[in-house]
Amino acid sequence: MKPTPLIHRAVLGLLALCMLASNTMAQAVARKILPNDVLLIRVLNEPEMTAEKKVSAEGKIDYFFIGEVDLNGKTIAEAQKIIRDKLDADYLVNPQVYVEVNKAVLQYVTVTGQVNRPGRVEIPPDHEMDIIEAIGAAGDFTRLANKKKIELRRREGTKRYSYEDLKKPDARIVVQPEDVIWVDESVL
Repeated sequence: MKPTPLIHRAVLGLLALCMLASNTMAQAVARKILPNDVLLIRVLNEPEMTAEKKVSAEGKIDYFFIGEVDLNGKTIAEAQKIIRDKLDADYLVNPQVYVEVNKAVLQYVTVTGQVNRPGRVEIPPDHEMDIIEAIGAAGDFTRLANKKKIELRRREGTKRYSYEDLKKPDARIVVQPEDVIWVDESVL
């Protein structure tokens, strides 16, 4: 029996749905909600409750019936649970809430010194970036780089690392927005 075009479309639709679910699950695990993100919130079988909400500078949104919700620093999964619990408490029976980041705020780390493309590097919204990945995104080390003198500058202060230390699996240092990474020049 030969597959029909209808079966082909159904399989393609199922694959697309799986990819969307996979992307949403990855967001739910890795990314935290940030001020100025735009969230798409849906409640299954409640189309009138679908809304795009911009997260305030304080990390809050205002949502139907439940009012102000603090989502600052929460993951997508945590946001879904918070909204679901608040709706379940007084308004809906066992609501199925889906939250996704519709428009993510871009975050950057600055990589300077002896790298091939010094400047701002975007931190991917779907996973944490470490110092080595940031240096790689800045074009990797130049031939003059001193791999024993890498500085990470944060508001709290400056820490120094060597490339050899950063390569160790248990020494992974995750960058944060507005960090500055400085790669020193080797003395010839």
